[in-house]
Amino acid sequence: MNRLRVTAVVAGCASLVAMGQAGAGGFNRGVANLDGLYGESQLGFYGGVTYVSPQRSYETITGVNIGFIPPGNPPGQPGPPYVTQFSQTDVTFSNDYIVPYASVGGRIMGDVNCVGSYVQPFGADSEYYGPITFQTASQKLETNEYGLTCGYGFDLSKGRLSVIGGTFYETVDYSQARNFTGYIPGVSGESTVALDSGAWGYRLGVGYEIPEYALKAQLLYRSQTNHDASGEYNNTPFAALAVLGGLLTPQQAAFVYGSATSASAEADASLPQMLDLTFQSGIAEGWLAFGSIKWTDWSVLQSIRVIEGIADQPFSTTRFFFEDGWTLTGGVGHRFNENLAGSFSITWDKGVSTGWDTLTDTWTFAGGVAYDVKSNIQLRAGGAAIYFTEGQKWQTASPIDYVASSPAEWGYALSISAAAKF
Repeated sequence: MNRLRVTAVVAGCASLVAMGQAGAGGFNRGVANLDGLYGESQLGFYGGVTYVSPQRSYETITGVNIGFIPPGNPPGQPGPPYVTQFSQTDVTFSNDYIVPYASVGGRIMGDVNCVGSYVQPFGADSEYYGPITFQTASQKLETNEYGLTCGYGFDLSKGRLSVIGGTFYETVDYSQARNFTGYIPGVSGESTVALDSGAWGYRLGVGYEIPEYALKAQLLYRSQTNHDASGEYNNTPFAALAVLGGLLTPQQAAFVYGSATSASAEADASLPQMLDLTFQSGIAEGWLAFGSIKWTDWSVLQSIRVIEGIADQPFSTTRFFFEDGWTLTGGVGHRFNENLAGSFSITWDKGVSTGWDTLTDTWTFAGGVAYDVKSNIQLRAGGAAIYFTEGQKWQTASPIDYVASSPAEWGYALSISAAAKF
């Protein structure tokens, strides 16, 4: 098969695989673009952005809130603790987000190619309204990865083998909020905790290609990262929450926390290692088949316990108890003429939920086009429909925790990107 006739198909399919994984389970978002590890160009630039609108919701929520103001008393006037049951319906909680990526690299010297890359590998962004905000008003996870990856390639009797290795630095910003307005006297607005951290990781892998057949396979391992995060609690009624949670008596809480509403915060957490196998091959003149198999060790993220800096005690815990994740993608690409190519893919993600959330199986149906502006410049665009299967949050950490159900529903994603080689 003529190599020039499949170039656009190959590049366009790689962007579709990344877009399918952006809507996958756990907190997966983007993958580093390492196209510069292959080929003989001295320099190449690859960049793009994917916009994802999950539109994930709770169909029903049932729970219990607890406070200090008994029904019928004037707002803000203390009284004995009381319990209220609540139920909500149709709460859309997932916010839209974007996943940018950029990389630059190519042949450095001899048989060595190197790529500098940026991507957001993991993320979460949810926001709630109504009575559930007593339990959780919002939760956000932002990560950034800055990587340098190199490959040493050598010719075999048939094709070319590359040995790949590199390192990356990953930053994490994590925040949570609860709303105690109307429940705890003297507290209005959101009580928040915000943490940040940075950690190093590494990549190892192998790649194999036969350019004349548009055949390329890559097995890439990305290491786990271990974060020691620090930050701050703000507008948090420590004494009242210690009493409501049954941790301390009112007298003990007053002695330990007094009227403090802010403190330092610390937490330890790990983000998962992963193993990703991607492959593609020409199957007929102008046609290409591609796919990927990805394992993500999400079981490493069981919970995040935040330690407050007043008494150095665990004060808030977010429970995940994820299972390992599997993401499978398959698709085809076709070159229509000298400049235009298109592709279509289907991605299935197993989901990671064990009943503490509704991160169940997803299916992503993606299509895209790639247009060669010049022989060395390519523009790409794509879209995807994301189908979320129904899920149940039935696990509870305490008598005042809530249960919820999410329906089967649809989200979508849009992607634009470009590549230039020099």
